[in-house]
Amino acid sequence: MKKILLILALGVALVSIAAPQALAIGQLVETLDGRYNSIRSWQADFTQTFTSGLETRTESGHLYLQKPGRMRWDYTDPVKKTFLVAGKNIWQYTAGEPTATLTTVKDSNDLRTPLRFLLGHTELNKELEGLSYSGLAPWRQGDVVIYGKPHAAEAAGWREVWIEVTPAYEIDRLVIGGLDGSQNDIRLSRIQVNAKLPKELFQFRPPAGVRVVPGD
Repeated sequence: MKKILLILALGVALVSIAAPQALAIGQLVETLDGRYNSIRSWQADFTQTFTSGLETRTESGHLYLQKPGRMRWDYTDPVKKTFLVAGKNIWQYTAGEPTATLTTVKDSNDLRTPLRFLLGHTELNKELEGLSYSGLAPWRQGDVVIYGKPHAAEAAGWREVWIEVTPAYEIDRLVIGGLDGSQNDIRLSRIQVNAKLPKELFQFRPPAGVRVVPGD
C-alpha cells in the first residue's frame, strides 16, 4: 500500500513539474514556442470584446489560421463580416454592403499583430520584452497569464499584450492593449490544431454585385 501511495505521489509531483504554473517564465515561453512552431493550421471559435473609452463592443465568430501567412475571421454575431489575410492581401467585407475592400501590404511580416503568435513563426523571447507572469486574472481555472511589450520597431498600433496559456500549452486568450488606450480581448474555445483546411477558405469571392475597392 505504501509503495502504491509513493508511486501516486511521484506521479502527482511529475505532473506538477510539467504544469505551466510551475515553470519559470523562460521555460514556459520556450515550451510554448516549440508547440506552436509545430502547428501548420489552427482554428477556433472566438469572442472578441473591444473597449475604447466608454464604448465596448462584443462580437463572435470563427477563426482560421494556416501557415504561411493566412488568417480568416468569420464574424457571425451581431453582424456577419469577413476579415481575410492571404500573404500580402487583406480583404474586408460586411454582409449587405455594396463594396468590399482590398488592401495590399509590402510584406506580410508587416502585419505586426500578436495574433501571429498563434502560428508560431516568431520567438516570444525575441518578439517581446519585459516578459513576466501577469496579475491579470485568467479566463479559465488552471490557466496562467504572461505579459510582454513589443520592441519599439515592432509596435504597430499596440503597446502591450497578455497571453493566457492552458495546462495543455494552448493559447486560449489574447488581450491586446492599443497605443490609443483601447483594449482588444480575444477569447478562444473549441480549438482544433492541424485539421485540414480547404484552400478556398483563404480565397475571397465577393457576393454577386459586390465591388472590390482599394482599402487603406
